[in-house]
Amino acid sequence: MQLGYSQTEEKTEGVIPAIKDTTQAGTPRYYGLRVGVDIAQPLRTLLDPDYSGFQAVGDFRIKKNIYIAAEIGSETRRTTQFANLDNTSIGSYIKAGANFNVYENWFGMNNLIYVGGRAGFSSFRHELNSFTIATTNPLFGDDTRMDGREFTGLSATWLEFQLGLQTELFSNLYLGINVQLKRTITRDDPEDFTTIFIPGFGRTTDESQFGVGYGYTLSYLIPFVKK
Repeated sequence: MQLGYSQTEEKTEGVIPAIKDTTQAGTPRYYGLRVGVDIAQPLRTLLDPDYSGFQAVGDFRIKKNIYIAAEIGSETRRTTQFANLDNTSIGSYIKAGANFNVYENWFGMNNLIYVGGRAGFSSFRHELNSFTIATTNPLFGDDTRMDGREFTGLSATWLEFQLGLQTELFSNLYLGINVQLKRTITRDDPEDFTTIFIPGFGRTTDESQFGVGYGYTLSYLIPFVKK
């Protein structure tokens, strides 16, 4: 006599089966290349006349929870660190490292909550637009001088810790956000001048080697393998 189900199965009625997560057998995991852009920089470029920047982002899944990742971009920023200095920094950079996904997805989901690390390198130059010599003499005002000097061939390196997430909006389209904690390893300072902005790293000070940053990304996953 044949039954409609295996003898090892128990026939249950009215019981809703549990939702599986990605750790269970048979759940697809997508391995592929995710590429996109940091949408915060183009938005700032439109809103800030003294800023121009663009950054491309990408990651590639190599293990269940491990992704190799990189960002490459360029920045131009006119910044005034003090009331007596106007400077433009122009350069490009690359950051490379890996992300570890700490989020256990439910069935059919491929979102990420990750911790990551990067090594960064930036090549840049400074344009000293003007500086002001302050005076305490009431008979003379501050002396502002247009300079126009360029300091070229500069570079910097740093290490970066990232905490972020990637959420799938539609099929293979992801919206991401991340925060960054950075520490400079090397930094070129021109003679008689201090580097106050590093493209890819951000503002610098003489008092600290640390910096912070953030990013908003929109990316698309090109799936190669489904396991």
